[in-house]
Amino acid sequence: MRRVILILLVLMQLMFFINYIINDGIIFFNIYVWSVLSLISLFTGWRAIRSEPNLYENRRFHFGLSLTLFILSIVSLIFIVLIAFTKPYFLHIY
Repeated sequence: MRRVILILLVLMQLMFFINYIINDGIIFFNIYVWSVLSLISLFTGWRAIRSEPNLYENRRFHFGLSLTLFILSIVSLIFIVLIAFTKPYFLHIY
C-alpha cells in the first residue's frame, strides 16, 4: 500500500510540472494545491526514507522511490518559490 501511495504522489508531482509546461496560464488555479501536495509529498518521502520496506518489498526499490519522491517534492517547492518571485500575478485569487 505504501508503494502505491508513493507512486501516486510521484505521478501527481509530475502532472503539475507537465501542466505548467503545457499551459502556464492556468497554473494560478492550482498553485496552492500544488504547494500543499508538495509539502505532503516532502513529509511522506522523508518518512518513507527513514522507514524500512515491507516484508515482500525490495529494499532498493523502496529507497529509490522514496528518494525520488523526496527530491521531486523539494524541486517542486523550489519551482513554486521561483514562480512566486518571477510571476507573482499567478498568486492572486480573483
